[in-house]
Amino acid sequence: MKWAEVQRFFTEVKVEAKKVTWPAPAEAMQATIGVVVMVLLVALFLWGVDSLISWVIRKVMMG
Repeated sequence: MKWAEVQRFFTEVKVEAKKVTWPAPAEAMQATIGVVVMVLLVALFLWGVDSLISWVIRKVMMG
């Protein structure tokens, strides 16, 4: 890749980045909190399913 192509690429990246509509800080915080809550809910759900499957397997194996 030639140096001119690299320069053109980064120039285009800069132009495109200026077109982005960035969220307000409050909106970004609200979205972040929503993501964290959803991650925690999915983690709890998966923990529950894993615990249930482990319990069932132990009951089947131990008799």
